[in-house]
Amino acid sequence: MSDAGLDLRHLEERYRRVLRWYPGRWRRSNEEAIVGTLLDVAEAEGRERPRRAEMLDLAANGLAARVTAVFPAEAREQAASFALATGVAWSLVYFIVQDWMPWNPRAQASSLDPFGPFASAGVLVTALWVSSAVLVLMNRSTAARVSTLGASLLAVVLIASQTGSSPDYVVVHPSPDRVTFVLLAGLGIIAAAGTQRRNRTTAAASAAWFVTLAGALLVMHRVDRVSVPSAEGLPSWYDFFNRYLWAGGLLSPGVTGILIVIALSAAVGARLAGHRLGGTIVLSVAPWMASVLTNWAVSLGGDPSTLGMATFSVVVWVALSIAALASPRRTTPEERAHGAPGTA
Repeated sequence: MSDAGLDLRHLEERYRRVLRWYPGRWRRSNEEAIVGTLLDVAEAEGRERPRRAEMLDLAANGLAARVTAVFPAEAREQAASFALATGVAWSLVYFIVQDWMPWNPRAQASSLDPFGPFASAGVLVTALWVSSAVLVLMNRSTAARVSTLGASLLAVVLIASQTGSSPDYVVVHPSPDRVTFVLLAGLGIIAAAGTQRRNRTTAAASAAWFVTLAGALLVMHRVDRVSVPSAEGLPSWYDFFNRYLWAGGLLSPGVTGILIVIALSAAVGARLAGHRLGGTIVLSVAPWMASVLTNWAVSLGGDPSTLGMATFSVVVWVALSIAALASPRRTTPEERAHGAPGTA
């Protein structure tokens, strides 16, 4: 019972319960002081119940503290910059070779969901990614994050609302490509998770992605000896990304899955060696995990072994991710000199 005649025991229990949103280490250091302050304020206001806005604010801040404990600001910024570079390059190449195809003015005729002169509304996703890059160059990081989130949301909407594939898949195919746009949706979320910095590394990574991806598609197209003109005189394959990358191409589920394992293993090694790259790598490969699972669902959905392979892959990815984020980290000489703890 307080001096004002208020029974604050139930209120204290409510406050302690909502503070469980915070990490255990934070609670051990701050819980008593925070609860005491909250009770003092409640007593001064004559309340025996917490305010709803107060509880929501505590829960939101606690969840943010948990995310920050696992993925510190530096990791989120690095992953966001890499996701921005990747998303801009991939969306631009996709726009050129899938939605625009300036070398074939009749390409739109083979699309199920045309958008003006383009094969699909995917051009809007590309526009949002390019806008994000321009905003970052203008040091408008908040607006850039909104733009990447918009690109992510629009990518999901386009996938959900697209027309299904026709039986004559070699002539008419669903667009946008599901696997590519799941990747772009994931990249948009990661790009918005941290402050995107204007730097040469991001620009160089985007340029490297663009050149590599465009070059790979061009080489694969030139060596393709399967495609033949259809009766209308149009090339029988328009889905370059699906044919040359995802469906048995350079980035088939097996290949991409192995690359993810290699990246996460490198994250574990970096963690054990004392480097703080684990969170960056885990965040960076998350969209690729989603694209691999989508690829399996799209191209191998009827194969019973697909579910087993996908389940096994997810288990391995999750185990490596946990190891990369939670394994004991060796203290570096610089941290020992400043008295910093070896785990983070």
